[in-house]
Amino acid sequence: MNPVPSFPQNRPLALEDKALCSRLFKRYPPLISEFTFTNLFAWRHAYQFSVSQLDDLLLVVSLKDGVFRLFDPLGPVQEKRGVIQKCFALGKGRPIRFIRLPPETVDLFKEEASFKIEEDRDNFDYVYLTKDLIDLKGQDFDAKRNFIKRFKQEFAFDYKILTADNIRDCLFFQEEWCLAKDCQHTEGLAKEKEAMQEMLAHFQALGVRGAMIEVNGKVEAVTLGEPLNRETFVIHIEKANGALVGIYQVINQAFCAQEAAGFKYVNREQDLGVSGLRKSKESYHPCAMIKKYSLSRP
Repeated sequence: MNPVPSFPQNRPLALEDKALCSRLFKRYPPLISEFTFTNLFAWRHAYQFSVSQLDDLLLVVSLKDGVFRLFDPLGPVQEKRGVIQKCFALGKGRPIRFIRLPPETVDLFKEEASFKIEEDRDNFDYVYLTKDLIDLKGQDFDAKRNFIKRFKQEFAFDYKILTADNIRDCLFFQEEWCLAKDCQHTEGLAKEKEAMQEMLAHFQALGVRGAMIEVNGKVEAVTLGEPLNRETFVIHIEKANGALVGIYQVINQAFCAQEAAGFKYVNREQDLGVSGLRKSKESYHPCAMIKKYSLSRP
């Protein structure tokens, strides 16, 4: 395995880093959705992810635009304060910013006037009770149940677990979806397309779980997710042909029932400040939001 250099030296994140990252995530269970190896690996080109280390804590570094953007150091909470302070000192004038930090980390600096803490609302994670997403009970979920009922009445469909045998069909679906959405001219969608391709291309190596819905033998929806921690399942990707009313609600409920039933919570990641996405995520009535912050020195 290629050694991890000491900060500020770094090297690109690679598939061979999965064992190291997964071991650390298991020892120090994450709450933020960014912290699965699948997520880091799939988005590594979009954000130029590299790895570094300092005092035996692993650092995930985004080098985009010549700025050191570092995620929450992976290791014991009591050692993070010292490592973060050292990172700023070792930067030697280079722009450094810690991003997507959970509350437990920024709390270490809340009394320090020399650090600037900013809330990152667009990247808050939406967390739901799994039973709510599966059962859809009560008045709050009337609309969801109606959409599902309508879809099942109008379409003959097959829900299938993703395997190596149907990956190609999912990739073809994504190409069609992106053509309809003009992904190549929308930066965020283009990056998401690449991330989804990475997850599908390395599906078995990453250990990600997935499912799809076929209507009349054609893939019309795909979703991907995996365990985040002992209590939480995270959904990374959910794409569907929106012209088929109710298909998003159907695949969300079915996938949660199939893969997340053994977890108390489902994390459906952030809304990125996109109004339509925010409305959609709020409509499922999250039980909690995982707040994230940035940390910098003025």
